[in-house]
Amino acid sequence: MPNILILGATGYIGRTVALSLLRSGYTVYGTARSPEKANSLLKDEIIPVEGDITSTLGNIISKNSIDVVIEATSTLDKASETLAGVISAANARRDALAKENAVGPKLGYIYTSGTWVHGSHPGERVSDLTPVGSNALSPAPSSSNVAWRPVLEQSILAARDVLDVAVIRPGTIYGRASWVLDTFWGPVAEAKKTGSTDSIKIPFERTSRPPFIHVDDVAAGYHAAVDRIHGGLGSWPVFDLVSETVELPHIIEASTAAMGVNAPIEYLGHMGNPFLEAMSAVTNIDSSRAKTVLGWTPKRTGFVLRIPLYMKAWEAGKVE
Repeated sequence: MPNILILGATGYIGRTVALSLLRSGYTVYGTARSPEKANSLLKDEIIPVEGDITSTLGNIISKNSIDVVIEATSTLDKASETLAGVISAANARRDALAKENAVGPKLGYIYTSGTWVHGSHPGERVSDLTPVGSNALSPAPSSSNVAWRPVLEQSILAARDVLDVAVIRPGTIYGRASWVLDTFWGPVAEAKKTGSTDSIKIPFERTSRPPFIHVDDVAAGYHAAVDRIHGGLGSWPVFDLVSETVELPHIIEASTAAMGVNAPIEYLGHMGNPFLEAMSAVTNIDSSRAKTVLGWTPKRTGFVLRIPLYMKAWEAGKVE
């Protein structure tokens, strides 16, 4: 089975993807920024690559015969440098083969983007075929906190002469100890803790309709992309991963009921905060291409119905 290098393997997405790939027999390497993080990977049979590897990425790819690199950090920090390092490694591999008049498979690269690139589009149904970051063609601008991401996506797609690539765009990820849900559930948990019946202040627009996806279904999407990275992703290897969109009041009502909290709700709006603005988007995202091309089917659905369980898991994660 191929060798996979996951950048951000100790993170929420990276570790879940790593464990999924390991169960299918892949050999998985993962980056770790400290000895403690490296040891946590080793416990899960993920081979740790310790330290900041930006400047040595090409050597690591070559030394360990890496077939696919997964960028699971999903941040702007050093994203362009990482892409440059992967392209450099791919060029070195191609040039070495060319000296012997040989060819081989391209290096695979899977980048973690997100559905925030679609922005808020109340009157539009969008998909991974909808242009993003285009003044002329996009139905809405990308959320301000990820306004840089469409340009990076284009850079990755432009590298297909030397790389086999995929861009994965998960929606709002939940399940286990998702930190993203702190802003939903934190105020409700605090009201339960204090016994207060004052208004619970939620820092979002009441009209918000976020796109949701369980972390296990995210991992399944990445796994399917890895399986098909060398020629099986079609001409447009970009995939939105969303299982459902839910209106925010439904989430908050189910959350207060799950915690036994009886207090009025006050929606404060995003107050100009870029993260809260992105989370306040009104979305309608179609993931049918992921189902068709990747053979992906989300199995952890029914977010609102299972909120009592997900909130308990989230609370347990806060205790650790």
